[in-house]
Amino acid sequence: PLQVQLINDAYNVVIDAILGADAEPGEVKEPYASILGTLKQIRIPIISLDVPSGWDVETGNSEGISPDILVSLTAPKQCATRFLGRHHFLAGRFLPYDVQKKFELNLPEYSGTECVVSL
Repeated sequence: PLQVQLINDAYNVVIDAILGADAEPGEVKEPYASILGTLKQIRIPIISLDVPSGWDVETGNSEGISPDILVSLTAPKQCATRFLGRHHFLAGRFLPYDVQKKFELNLPEYSGTECVVSL
């Protein structure tokens, strides 16, 4: 729904997976522009996947939403340095070593995952 009050009353959280990392913030067309306008007004928490909708993947929030939680896929994008929400989760903890090396990723160690075996 596009009604702000209806979303605030009916839901506890919104998952933002509207636009991908390849989306150009200045080129958002309908119906996505209206959806982003609504998301900017809601009071309930927003969880964004990878890059918050409306953000530039490198420079961050231009005209995008302000999520409470960011879940970075594979590795954080450059725009994550401008994330001001409550929690930032990294979902790329099981990347193969060759992928980490190829993209020069310096991912943190994850204690408690020593039993994970790569095949």
